[in-house]
Amino acid sequence: MTAMPEEPSPVRDDLREAFAALDVMPGFRAELVDGEIIVSPTPDGQHETVVVAVDDWVRDVHGLRLHRNLTLISPEGEYVPDGIAAPKGAFAGREWHSKPDGVAMVLEVTSGRPRDRKGAERDRGPKRRGYAAADIPLYLLIDRLDGKATIFSEPRGDDYAHSASAVLGDDLPIPEPLEGVLPTRGF
Repeated sequence: MTAMPEEPSPVRDDLREAFAALDVMPGFRAELVDGEIIVSPTPDGQHETVVVAVDDWVRDVHGLRLHRNLTLISPEGEYVPDGIAAPKGAFAGREWHSKPDGVAMVLEVTSGRPRDRKGAERDRGPKRRGYAAADIPLYLLIDRLDGKATIFSEPRGDDYAHSASAVLGDDLPIPEPLEGVLPTRGF
């Protein structure tokens, strides 16, 4: 029998207020992850190449859009995923941060720079758990440092029940609600 992880603590209201009051410089973005306010630079060109390729797949295969630069609220924090697969117009009329209603999948792409390993660890752990806690059906992690793509599915509490991985360059099977095969050549 597997021991259940401790119940994560919800984000304090005072931390959420401080996060909302941030005035981040252009070229940077802020997130509230695992009880910390994280400010990071915008990504490089290869990162954007991966995001655009996933956007093309989401559009061509499923008729959805990969929304960017939006903050999703989770019981665990407030995250700015690299992409949010949802129907066109799903975020119209919403504030700059919102609950993930109507979201089919979130995408995170790690930096390819070894010195950014801490950011990759946030994507692999706290953000994965936060997306599961927000009941987002799929979490796609393109891990450039480890050279693999992983899809997490079936959120259960603060984690996903299933995952599947492929080496970057190979095809990655994606389960419902975006069932299909994601080619990762060029990632």
